[in-house]
Amino acid sequence: MIARRLFSSHVACQAALKTSLRKTVSPSKQIPDVATFLNRIGRKCEEFAETYENKWDNLFIWDGKMLKEKGIPIEQRRYILNQVEKLRKGEDILEIKKGKKSFFGGERKRKENISKWRAEQRNAK
Repeated sequence: MIARRLFSSHVACQAALKTSLRKTVSPSKQIPDVATFLNRIGRKCEEFAETYENKWDNLFIWDGKMLKEKGIPIEQRRYILNQVEKLRKGEDILEIKKGKKSFFGGERKRKENISKWRAEQRNAK
């Protein structure tokens, strides 16, 4: 029992168990290779097709640390890993467009920014 407890609580063992539990999805007709997958998810991720060496296993095995070592920026790293998880779960792979803030800023300070802008417009007349 003690040996089992030590094995299950050791960090290296947990990492090995975590990677072994993740399933690798086989390529489909719609997404036959890594380059097609990266092109389909958008956000200029197709630039990193060479980084994956067009190997399907690399797409599922590599984690955030490995992608960081390969030089992929954090925003795209997170996006790629998110889309890979969606592919694992069998969800549709679609490009998620980046959101844009309003001219008046974010949600929390929008009223304040609108009132400042209106005051500037009144004073400009």
